[in-house]
Amino acid sequence: MLDLAYKNIMRQRTRTILTAMGILIGIGAIVALGSIAEGIDVAVQSGLELTAGKITVIEKDAGFFGFMGELTDEDLEVVESVGGIKDIVPILMYMESFVMMQGPEWWAIGIDPSKAGYFVGENVEMYDGRAIEADETGVAEVGKTFAETRNIEVGDFWTIVDEDFEIVGIIEKTGISDVDQGIMVNFDDLMDVTDSDSYQMLYVVPDDVKDTEKIAEDIEDASERLDALTSTELARQAGQIVDQIRIFTFAIGAIAALVGGLGVMNTMIMAVMERRREIGVMKAIGATNGVVLRQILTESALISLMGGVGGVILGIAGSFVVGGIFGGGQITAIVTPGLALTGILFALILGLVGGFYPARKASKLDPVVALRYE
Repeated sequence: MLDLAYKNIMRQRTRTILTAMGILIGIGAIVALGSIAEGIDVAVQSGLELTAGKITVIEKDAGFFGFMGELTDEDLEVVESVGGIKDIVPILMYMESFVMMQGPEWWAIGIDPSKAGYFVGENVEMYDGRAIEADETGVAEVGKTFAETRNIEVGDFWTIVDEDFEIVGIIEKTGISDVDQGIMVNFDDLMDVTDSDSYQMLYVVPDDVKDTEKIAEDIEDASERLDALTSTELARQAGQIVDQIRIFTFAIGAIAALVGGLGVMNTMIMAVMERRREIGVMKAIGATNGVVLRQILTESALISLMGGVGGVILGIAGSFVVGGIFGGGQITAIVTPGLALTGILFALILGLVGGFYPARKASKLDPVVALRYE
């Protein structure tokens, strides 16, 4: 049946190719756009590694990870009043040239050098150079990705606002985008150059990890303007955002794919009309309604499958382009096996649904009437 189906759809080669291309474009859009959601998910999950066992304190309603919030020393004092805390690390973020749908061109992280291990990771080493020493000013560390994309070496200078910072170290790759793609300076330095008297977040390190949830509740009870987020809460928020992106991107691609599905239906209706006499002969020599139904469905599924496989290939190629546009190169678009399989299955379903009406119509043909058809 597959061999016969292939020969049938190749009778009108141009029409078949154009129909498959309709599916191909839709599936390609689903895979390419879906790869952004997968890439964001991986980036967010890697970022959450920073907060494992810690509490991130931000201003209420300051957006995801609190980048739009403002905390002050008064907020720090409130948090210090809560018991069970081992350490508190204020963090200031400065973003340069924020571009819609791409994010910042680069960002700087202000942190106390003696506590940078909480942010970078305790076991992370320097790829080149050295770490910033306690109370050292006018110097910076950069992530390895930051250094590679900008051809930066130890000893070079980088300007933040209007101040030049000497690069004294390059941090080895951690897989955490905030570290790999950022530049880290002394907290007081960044406060001075940005002329800021506030910062975006506090990292709170509990004495006992088991008390993390309780301490977070105590911080929120101590101040109505603070949100205390554990890694569990951050993961939940991140998951909701990624799910919304997945739905949005899938909806855009699905519209294009549905148009392709209507093309399959149109092609198969034309094929049935052109082959009415042939179908009459099949039924006259013993083909049942079920055989004819399966034959036409196989042909429509084969066209859609061709489009689906081509769409996955197109989507993989397109993911690199889309990743550069939406993430400014900072988010890696990822085509997972599950995403590719979803694209192919969606194409197959479109083919079967689009081909069902013409297949059923063909199976119901009266062989006597069909044999008279010219």
